[in-house]
Amino acid sequence: MNLFRGKYQGFNIRHFHEHLITEEKFTISETSLRRLLRRRHIASPKAQRRTKRAIKKELEEQNHRRELSQREKKQLIALEEVDPLKVHPTKPRARYVGELIQMDASCHNWFGENEEKATLHAAIDDNSGTLVGMHFEEQETLHGYYQILNQILTQYGVPAKFLTDRRTVFDYQKRAGSPTTENPLTQFGYACQQLGVALEVTSIPQAKGRVERLFETLQSRLVSEFKLHNIHTIEEANQFLIGFVKQFNQQFASPIQDNMGVFEARPTAARIDQILATVAERTVSKGNTIRFANRYYQTHNETDVVFLPPKTKMMVIQRLSNKLYATAPDGTVYALVEVPKVAAYSAEFDLTAPVPKASGVRHIPAANHPWRLANYRDYLVSTGFKYLSANRIVYQDEWVPNAKQKSKKNLAQNVKTF
Repeated sequence: MNLFRGKYQGFNIRHFHEHLITEEKFTISETSLRRLLRRRHIASPKAQRRTKRAIKKELEEQNHRRELSQREKKQLIALEEVDPLKVHPTKPRARYVGELIQMDASCHNWFGENEEKATLHAAIDDNSGTLVGMHFEEQETLHGYYQILNQILTQYGVPAKFLTDRRTVFDYQKRAGSPTTENPLTQFGYACQQLGVALEVTSIPQAKGRVERLFETLQSRLVSEFKLHNIHTIEEANQFLIGFVKQFNQQFASPIQDNMGVFEARPTAARIDQILATVAERTVSKGNTIRFANRYYQTHNETDVVFLPPKTKMMVIQRLSNKLYATAPDGTVYALVEVPKVAAYSAEFDLTAPVPKASGVRHIPAANHPWRLANYRDYLVSTGFKYLSANRIVYQDEWVPNAKQKSKKNLAQNVKTF
């Protein structure tokens, strides 16, 4: 009992029993353990409300007969009425493995009540219940979903469909001054289109009950595991997940049969790195640089710097590997090389010059790479945007065929410039 109230405090009974067998080398059945805890009026954190009410009633009746111990008083306080559990009606599972992947994120006190919250991105196969991807970030981000998509593509292949929540990362929320091309939904959706994966969003929790129940389980198990292993940072948590996912699937997921899977072939690492990119609109400055992430870059071809006309509209492409490129309106792709804020060498005051790095030949993606500006614009149009001119786009629901029906001032407010 000391282990349950001490080292394994917060564990549910099944989780506690697993560690008793594997870590503490006890030989006791889960049924016997539950019976032993029940006799001591100890409830699992995941106990049903009916069980908690029964234990609470027993303690209250016992309190009328004699003074409760300090442990029993604490247990009685902990058994105060809790909110009803979330209901997720049972739905038929998808017929095939890889047919439907439910994906979502959960912001929670994963490292303890007194620690800062973090967001766990996770994906689960609807057919087998296999955890196919997990990744922590400070907030729900496109990068977080790209990380679990990378895990899916690398380990399983290309699924048929994603189902996820209608929230910021996946649902387009129009904000004044926000560039259309930098919207996460259009970027994730475009990446899915390149892979041939359908993307569906929903605002109904019951529609994605599989991943909702997954987070209920993880919020119980992971929090306890992090406490047990003294994990307090996102970096430590992501490293821990590697082994945790394997163990979780061995215990909870149904075995995957090859003849029941519809995952397409795994893309190459280079292909994944190319598709899972984030993009942003930028303009060439008078100093012939492009500013991105508070740094300045020059455009290069395979060997030399290339000077582009000021005010040229460019699409900056940051691959999953963090390599940076920029696409010009004519489709030409350039590598981006950072311009240092301070010179590395002063001929006037430094005694020795630094050894120059071997320049070599830079790899430039082919002109038909997935993130060509023209291709991406075509995708934007297919999802509900309309172009007014080469670099201007307006939302379809605000588009007025007859310009006289709308003032120039109002129209300008809805125009996005590339």
